[in-house]
Amino acid sequence: MSSTALVGSLSPHVGNLTFLRTLVLDDNNIRGLIPEEIGRLFRLRILSLRNNSFEGAIPPSFGNLSSLLKLSIEENNLTGHLPRQIDNLRNLEVLQVSDNKLSGRIPSALGSCVMLGIIYLQGNHFVGDIPVSVVQLRGIEVLDLSRNNLSGQIVLLKNGIFMAYLNLSYNNFEGEVPNAGIFRNISAFSLVKNTKLCGGMKELQLPACVLLEKKKPDMNYREITLVAIILISSILVYVPVIIYCRIRRSTQQASLDPPLPNQYTKLSYADLFQATDGFASFNLIGEGKYGSIFQGILSSDEQFVAVKVLNLQQHGAIKSFIAECEALRRIRHRNIVKIITSCSSIDFKGGDFKALVLELMPNGSLEGWLHPSYPKLQDPKIFNLGQRLNIAIDIASALDYLHSHSEVAIIHCDLKPSNVLLADDFCARVSDFGLARILSKTHCSSNRQQSSSIGIIGTLGYIAPEYGMGGLLSTRGDMYSYGVLLLENVHWKKTYQQNVQ
Repeated sequence: MSSTALVGSLSPHVGNLTFLRTLVLDDNNIRGLIPEEIGRLFRLRILSLRNNSFEGAIPPSFGNLSSLLKLSIEENNLTGHLPRQIDNLRNLEVLQVSDNKLSGRIPSALGSCVMLGIIYLQGNHFVGDIPVSVVQLRGIEVLDLSRNNLSGQIVLLKNGIFMAYLNLSYNNFEGEVPNAGIFRNISAFSLVKNTKLCGGMKELQLPACVLLEKKKPDMNYREITLVAIILISSILVYVPVIIYCRIRRSTQQASLDPPLPNQYTKLSYADLFQATDGFASFNLIGEGKYGSIFQGILSSDEQFVAVKVLNLQQHGAIKSFIAECEALRRIRHRNIVKIITSCSSIDFKGGDFKALVLELMPNGSLEGWLHPSYPKLQDPKIFNLGQRLNIAIDIASALDYLHSHSEVAIIHCDLKPSNVLLADDFCARVSDFGLARILSKTHCSSNRQQSSSIGIIGTLGYIAPEYGMGGLLSTRGDMYSYGVLLLENVHWKKTYQQNVQ
């Protein structure tokens, strides 16, 4: 919707269009803040808000747009810094934020966007030098940093010979201009109005660089010999002692290491509060019987995670939490969601807090693809028959592992599309083990059955008929649920086509 004379502000409800892949609102008169809810559009490939009247800071939630290829927000009134979360945009190829009022340093985290080829940062108030991480980007073709307050020396770009254009004009750079790479092509770069530069190509007509010779200190042979003797003596005496202490310390540490179940990352309530922006509504990606699921970014290693926060007021929530921890710590399979850690702590109000931290699946759940909220936005080519067949195989592989090849046999008890998550490559991961039952070895060697003490377990429509009649839990119940899921998966294409028509 470019050049359509749109006015007013951009509604936060735009974050509900979770299947949106392109959002272009160029050349309008849209005012106000850019909604943080845009960070919920995980599938967005192109975001262009150029030439409007947006103001305020760039939302940190932009870091959630891991599929983004192009970000264009130039010619607005944006202020503040480039958010550090931008380093999560590993697929970003084009970054255009020119002609705003952005300030501060260019974040070194920008170097993590390894696919970047075009960067336009001109016409802002950036200060400091060019980060080394940006200089070392291998795929960069166009870099425009003109009309800022940048300073320091110009460092030769790592792939400068392959660059098409570099503009560093109207800054405060100083020192010698390199005479290699792109700096050998006078038509491919611009250094206008950097008055403290010297050297470089003759065509630049810059003054020659003055080399200041450092005065060599007087050398005293006796002093040097004495210092050398002291250093060598110190090395001979202290190095063996240091080696012995480190060996002894490492031996003691090995004996104090906790068992495997306690070797997960330790996170506090404050860590998860910060990772999810205070459990903000725009980071909410799912809700269930026993709690809510939020997306977040761990500040320790910038890892995307899903945080399952238990509603401890719900009867059975603690039992579900314990069951899921017990099941997930025992299993490791490519088709089962990976648990990163758990958190059992106290919130800022002194109340009990329990949460599971899991790997984040960017393509959501199978339920969201079988029954999309916005069917007209769904592209049937993306979720084709071959991918649905692979998903069915992935789920079967997970069940086979749980029932026959894990440390102890595990019954999932609640297999359904909403508990099947999809990774970047649409590889399926079975999740939500809150109702799982671990079979004892005696049961494993017999019929793999276990009694139920809480009545019907599972979700209506997917549970085996014998469960409704008080039958024993068994792996056959999971297989019944899998059969229902298969039928739903195969029937999807017809249902989808009817919705589109």
